[in-house]
Amino acid sequence: MPFQIQKDQAGQFVFYAHPSIEIGSRPLDTLPCTLAGDDFMAGEGDGYRWEAHIMPAHGGYWLNTTLQVQHTVNLNPSMILWVSGLDNFDDRQAHTWRQTIVRAPTTNQQGLGGNDLPAGYLYDHATQTETICYFPPDHFQWASQRFYHFSIREVLSYQKPSKYGIGLVPNPPNVEFRFEPGTHQLAWWFIMRPRDTIPTQWEAQRILIDTLTPLLDTQPTLIPDAVSWQAMAENLLQDLHHEACWITIGGQTGLRAYVRGSSAVKRDEAQGFELMTQLDVLWPLLLWQQANATDAGHEIVQRLLKTLPHFHRPQWEYVTNNFPPHAGDSFMDTWYFLENALIKLAWVAYLTDDPDLIAMFFTALKGAERFAHKTHYLFPLFADADGWQVRGSILNVGVAGLYAAGQVLAYQLSGQNPAHLDEAAQALRTMTQLSPSQLTHEPQQLTFGAAAAAYLARHGFPKFREIAKDLVYLSLRMGYWGPDPAVPFYDPRGMFQACASLSYPAYKENIETIMGWAELLKYGIGPAPLMSAFMNLQRCHNYAFFDPYLPAQYRHEPCAYVPYEDIATSEFQHTAEMGKELYGAGEVFWSALLFRPLPDAPDVLCLCLDVPGLELSPLPAADKRTYLLYNPSSEERRVQWAGQIITLAPYAIQVTQ
Repeated sequence: MPFQIQKDQAGQFVFYAHPSIEIGSRPLDTLPCTLAGDDFMAGEGDGYRWEAHIMPAHGGYWLNTTLQVQHTVNLNPSMILWVSGLDNFDDRQAHTWRQTIVRAPTTNQQGLGGNDLPAGYLYDHATQTETICYFPPDHFQWASQRFYHFSIREVLSYQKPSKYGIGLVPNPPNVEFRFEPGTHQLAWWFIMRPRDTIPTQWEAQRILIDTLTPLLDTQPTLIPDAVSWQAMAENLLQDLHHEACWITIGGQTGLRAYVRGSSAVKRDEAQGFELMTQLDVLWPLLLWQQANATDAGHEIVQRLLKTLPHFHRPQWEYVTNNFPPHAGDSFMDTWYFLENALIKLAWVAYLTDDPDLIAMFFTALKGAERFAHKTHYLFPLFADADGWQVRGSILNVGVAGLYAAGQVLAYQLSGQNPAHLDEAAQALRTMTQLSPSQLTHEPQQLTFGAAAAAYLARHGFPKFREIAKDLVYLSLRMGYWGPDPAVPFYDPRGMFQACASLSYPAYKENIETIMGWAELLKYGIGPAPLMSAFMNLQRCHNYAFFDPYLPAQYRHEPCAYVPYEDIATSEFQHTAEMGKELYGAGEVFWSALLFRPLPDAPDVLCLCLDVPGLELSPLPAADKRTYLLYNPSSEERRVQWAGQIITLAPYAIQVTQ
C-alpha cells in the first residue's frame, strides 16, 4: 500500500494513504505539521511540539506520536483518516447508503458505548476502498476515562474543504482535552486497500477481526504462584460450605447472590436468593463431579436441587429468577429467563434425569415460544410473563441466541422433534437479519447463538455454519485486546466487556462467552488461532478476580475462591466493591473442565474439546478425551504428553488425545 507525504494547498504536510485518495491526513488531525521526512511528521504550537514516526506493519501503518507539552494546553486529539472530498448532493442519500460502516466500541441498544475493541471499518463505494483504523487501548494515559470520551466512527466535515473519513473523535461537546506539561504518547494503526464489492456489515466484521488478529499480543502474563484451575475448583468447593454463602428465608435455603460480608455497596444484604445463582453453580458442578468420578459436593448439589421447584410459575408458563415469591414476580430481564430456564435448567434436568425438572423446562419453553411468536423473534430487554407483554423501550434481539439454544436442547430432550430445530433456525435467521451492532448486550448470548447455529449446521441446516462463525466474530468485538494503563495489577487481554456499555469485565461473562467455544473448535467453526489465543489469555488472567491474586487492599473475607464481580478499568474505576458473585462461582468448575495445566509449558493452552456446550452427552473417560494444544509464543515449545514429547511450532495448534 503506497504511503506518500506531501504538502497540501495550505503548505502543511499531510499523508496520503492510497493513490486513489485526494484528501490528506495528519497523525493528529488538528495539529499543524511543518516538518516531514520519509518516515516521520512533526510540528509545534503554543506550548507544545510533536513528532510522529510512521512504521509499516501487517500491511498497514503504525503512527506513533510523541507530544511534548511545555505548559498546560487544550487540544483536540482526534485521529482521522480522511478518505475523500464530500459532495453535498449525495452525502446523505446515495453516498452514505452505499457505504458499509462498523463503529466502535460496541454500544448498548440505547447507543451508549463501552470500552471493548477500539477499531472501526469503512467501505467507501466512491473510492472503492476499505479502511480499518485501530487505536491500541494502552496508549490513552493522557485520557483519564479513555473510551468514555471517544468513539471510532465515520466522520463528516463541512468546513472547507468538505471531506469524510473514519477515525477516533470525541463524544462530549467539549472536544478539547487538557494536556498537562510532560510527554504524552498517542498511537494508531490503519490500513486502506482497494475493494470493488460492497460488503455486508457481517462481512465487514469478519474482515475487521481477521485483519487485526496479527496485532494482538498473544503471550499471556503469567502469575508465578497461580495454582491450577482444578485446585481452584477444589478450594471453591470448600468455600461453598461457608455459612456466608447461604441464606434461609421463607423456609427454604439457597445460595446468596453475593457472599455475605464481601460487598462495599451492600449487595450482599438482599433478603432472598436467585435461580441464576443456583443453576450457575449446579450445572458445572454436576459435570465436574462426572469428569472427576467423585461425589465431592454431593451435599451442595442436593441443597441446590431442592430450591429449583420454588422458582416455577406454571400459571404463566414461566420460571422466575427470585425467591421468595413477591408481587411483580412475572417481570423479567429476558436474558436471565432464557439463559437460566431454557439452557441451564435443561442441562441440570438432563444430568439428573429428573422428570419434574424436564417438565418444568418444557413449560418454560412453551411460554418462551408464545413470546417469540408474539414479538416475531425481536425480543425486548424487559418483559412481563403475565400476558407475555413487552416492557420498556429497548430491544435485546441478541437473546434469540439463547432462545435458539433452548430449542436445540428441547430437540434432544424431546426425542428429536424436528419442530424445535425449525424454531431455532427461524429465531437465528431473524436475529442475523439485523446488523451486528443491534445485537450486543451480554456477550454469552452470542456464544450460545453460535453453538445453536453450529448444531443446526450439523443437522441439515448447512448455511448456519456461517451464522455460527459470524456470531463468534461479533463476540470477539466485545473482547479486550490490549492492556489498560489504569490497572497495572492485572492484564485484561482475553477478557470480555461484561455487558455492552458496562465497561468492565466480569468472570461470569468471561467464561460463559468462551465455554461454548470448545464445542465449536471441535467442529472446526470460527477463527481457531484467535479463539485459542483469547481462551489462553483468559486461562492465565482470570485469577485477577480472586483474593489470592488481588492486591491486599481489595480483599474481603471470607471465601477467597469465590470471584469478585468487578475489577477496574480506565472507565470503570472500582475494584471488588460490588462483592463476591456466587452467581459466577460455577465458572471456576467450568475453568477446571476446560483447562488442563502443563507444568513444563505454563504459557501453552491445553483445552479439553469434549466439554459440552449444547450437545447433551457425558464427558468421555479421562483417557479418551481430546485436547487442543496452542502455543502463544513466537518461540517453539516442547510439551510432555502421554509419555512422549510434542514439539509445538510458534503459534501452532495441535489436537491430540
